[in-house]
Order: sequence, then C-alpha cells, then structure tokens
Amino acid sequence: MKTRSYFSLALIAALGVTAAGCGSNDTTTQNNGAGGGKTVLEYYTWTDEADYMQKVVDTFNAQNSGIQVKMNTISNNADEYNTKIMNNLTGGSKMDLYSINGTSSLGLYSSKNQLVDLTDRIKSANLDVGAYGPSYQDIVELLTDGKYYALPYRTSEYALFYNKAIFDKEGIPYPTQMTWDEYADLAKQLTKGDGAGKQWGGYFADWLTAPLGALQKGTTILDDSLDDVGSWLDFLDRLYYKDQSHMSYKQMNGESVDWIKQFESGNVAMLVNGEWTVNMLKADIESGKTNINFDMAPLPLPEGTTDPVTVGGVSTFIGINPASKNADAAFEFVKFLTGEQGESIIAQSSVLPAYSSDKTKDAFLGATGIQGSGYFFEANTVIENQPIAQIDEINRVYNEQRDLFLFQEIDSKKAIQNYLNARKSVLNK
Repeated sequence: MKTRSYFSLALIAALGVTAAGCGSNDTTTQNNGAGGGKTVLEYYTWTDEADYMQKVVDTFNAQNSGIQVKMNTISNNADEYNTKIMNNLTGGSKMDLYSINGTSSLGLYSSKNQLVDLTDRIKSANLDVGAYGPSYQDIVELLTDGKYYALPYRTSEYALFYNKAIFDKEGIPYPTQMTWDEYADLAKQLTKGDGAGKQWGGYFADWLTAPLGALQKGTTILDDSLDDVGSWLDFLDRLYYKDQSHMSYKQMNGESVDWIKQFESGNVAMLVNGEWTVNMLKADIESGKTNINFDMAPLPLPEGTTDPVTVGGVSTFIGINPASKNADAAFEFVKFLTGEQGESIIAQSSVLPAYSSDKTKDAFLGATGIQGSGYFFEANTVIENQPIAQIDEINRVYNEQRDLFLFQEIDSKKAIQNYLNARKSVLNK
C-alpha cells in the first residue's frame, strides 16, 4: 500500500493556538469511575470526539487491569478548549493526557515545555512512526527539533463527492480520477435549468480557501512565485462565473448557503470537500434528513500530474502533561490510541485515522460502506497550511484579496500583487 507523503514544512517558529474545532459552548464534563487500586489517568479532549474516543478508552480499560483512563470533554469552542487546557497545564490540574488539534497548537505546547518528550519511549517501544506518513517526520524534525512530543491519531484529506442519482439520470459514468479541467467540463455539462430548482454541476464552498490546485503542484502562498495560485483563482472564476456551473461566490455569501444541505437537497452533482463529509452525510441519512445516494472519487488533479495527490495532513495529536505523576502509564494509552488497534476503533466510526495500514483501511471501508473512501489511504497528501508563526495573519491577508477577486472587484493579477505586498509587511513584523 502506498503510504501518505507530505511536502516538507518550513519556516517553523513560535506558533499560535489553532482551533480545537467549532460548535457548542458546553462546559467541561467528566465520566466518573472508580480506581479500585488501579492507576487512574485523566484524559481531556473536546466534545466532538466523545463518541469514538470513549470506545477507545473502554477497550483500553478492558484490556489493562492496572490502568483506568477517565475521559473528560471540553467544549468544541476553540478558545474555550485551549484556555481550559492551558489552565489545566499551569494550574495544578491532575490532567495526565490531552488531545491537540493542529500542528500550530503542537508547536505552542512543545515550545512551552507543556508536553513530555516521548522520544526515548518511542524508540524503546520500537513504534512504527512511518505508518503516519513522511509528513509526521517532517513535523518532528522541523517543528520540534527532532523530538517526539506527541503522536497523531487523526488526519484530514479532500476528495470529490458525487450524487449517483444525477449521474444515473443523465446516463453519464460515475467520475473517477480527473484533471481539474475535466472536472470543470463535466460540471458544465451537468448544469441545467435555473431558479431554485437549478441542477448544479458542482459545488465549491465559499469557506474552502486553500488553493488546492496550486498546493497539488507544490506551490504554497508563502512561495516567491505565485503563478500557480493566480491560475487557481482564475479557475475558480471559471467555475463560479464564466461557466456558471457552480453557485457563485456572491450568491453563497449573500444567502449564507449551507454547503451540506445544498448537496443533500439532491440538485448538486459533485462536491469538493473533506473526509468529514462522509460522517456528516451518513448521519443525516440515518436521521432521515436526506436520502441522497452518494459516493466519492479522487480529488481532481492539475494537468500533467499522474499520481493521485490530495490536500490535508496529520491534524490531531495526543500528548502527556509533564506534571503527570503517571507518565509511564499514560504512554501505554498513547501507544494504544495511536497504534493499529486504537486507530482501527477510530476508523470504525468513519473517522480517518493517522495510522495507515491494511487493517485501518479495512476498518474505515467497512464503516463508511463507500468503496471510494479507500482513496484516502492511497493518495499522496500535501499539507494545507504551512505552520509558521504568522500563518493566521498570512491567511487573513490572502483571503482578503481572494474575496475581492471572487466578488469581482479586482482581477487575479491585482489580487496576487496586493497579497504579496501585504505578506511582506506581515513577515517583516
């Protein structure tokens, strides 16, 4: 099986805290349990993870007579989660382990000595860190000076989702690997009608800001030459305005369109989005909100690219609080969660695991029931966001110019030039 590969990270510095998810403002909850002479580990994560992580915890507890893990959940709200974790780290909490969302948060916690150095433990346990893909080693080497402060258990990737009913109705074969130009041509062919019942060939959400085609070619918004980024902007203009095969950027923004509901309505043929779409669609089908019959195909490729390349990267980690009095026991849970057995449990909930193996792939395929989801384990993955200290500000100034372009107020060349000028000011601060 092909393992995931990622482009090397660069320009690593002191990093800011990234979102721990978005959603509710629930306060901290605890699953109470008796120690009974066992070593009790306090583990913290956010509420969105509660369902599948509890399954991991329960399985671990059942297999370990001397260790009991108690899972505590904090609100998905980014600021609340990170604030409470910081308070636990600095306020004498009995927290032993905690989940970390994103490489920038990993960089922050490791730089503040708020994670146990796991390097010697990982080597002594002879763990197969190669199963997480080359990008994890890049992170270790460049973000944490070659030391292992946490292990990953989730990853993220983009793909192409499609409504099988529309393709069946039109008598068109289901999509497989395409180029972006082929995707645009197919979307235009599938676009029909007008008004509220218009059949859209595709849907590209307004919040999906990463220049996917440029990233697939190895170009990031930190590079000197942004020709590929400019070409990607022009490609979006083709989808939104020239071909009118996708709901326009103006309309999506003006009407606050819900991307998942739009696809579930049955009048969108193809949707570019991330692996989280699988679980969202399955949940809405099970609850009766939609009866959409969907599948997925590889993310389209830039012209001339042959191997499947998607965008995403290792996204979620677990580490140990240096103040924990149970570091050795905590590492046993880290090994279990991020190893093949724990990752297979996560995959059984249709959540994409960081650990790539035949077993985790089979578990994920069995859970999704979607043959096309095996693509996530075959594609090379390039990192979506370059984790530098100023990345949030860099993204902000890029998105400002991208918005002006997609609202048709400036052309792509002007947008790129304005962004380069703004980027220089950010990087020179």
